[in-house]
Amino acid sequence: MSRSHRVVALSVALACAPAQSGEQSEVTPGTEESAVARRCAVGLVGAIGTLEPRPDGKVGAACGVALELDDRQLTMRTIPFEDQGLASVAGYGEVLATGPIPDDCGDALERCELWGVHDELGPVLLVAVLGHESEIPVQVHVGWVDDRRLAFAPSWYGLSSIADHTRVGPPWALAPFACEGRLTLLPVARLPEAAVEGPSEAVRAAAGRWTIGDDGSASLSEALIDSAGCRPVFDALP
Repeated sequence: MSRSHRVVALSVALACAPAQSGEQSEVTPGTEESAVARRCAVGLVGAIGTLEPRPDGKVGAACGVALELDDRQLTMRTIPFEDQGLASVAGYGEVLATGPIPDDCGDALERCELWGVHDELGPVLLVAVLGHESEIPVQVHVGWVDDRRLAFAPSWYGLSSIADHTRVGPPWALAPFACEGRLTLLPVARLPEAAVEGPSEAVRAAAGRWTIGDDGSASLSEALIDSAGCRPVFDALP
């Protein structure tokens, strides 16, 4: 794949292309069309990747979410059904959120790879910034949506560990959790040495509930360390 748009596929995550032709998605029960399987649109104009719908069907956007990139702004749109005839039209679907990509990704995401899920909290992204030494990231940003605003926060803090003369990132990082229906970044172990050393002060200081301000910037609004009663958004992290 070209480095101009680095998009990586996961099982319920970002795909390098929209759903294959003929793929069907069940309409939410209770609607007039609930008994009919409708085809999701393909060939979306301007889309660089898609977020698949949640398999439990508890979140809207039955066909998932498409990602568009223009002038460093990442826009999320709902994917229409094929019979709506909107796939080949610029501006298809409802805009869920828009926001700037992280500065260290370059102008066209050429220095980053993306993962994402369409969670109960809404779309949540992981953006790994690739280093020059290897394919191992030098930073991972967490992106989420609040009131149609998309923002990113760094999840790696402190010094990187070294293995085989290669920097492999910090032992601990922040990961997105759903805590009482709100996005919360909490410390998680990444490397084996985390078993013998706790999270750094920098990681602990950045842990908690984050919000997106009116200016689109992300900031810590409430400190929180304990993950009791919280659900991890991702099964694995970079």
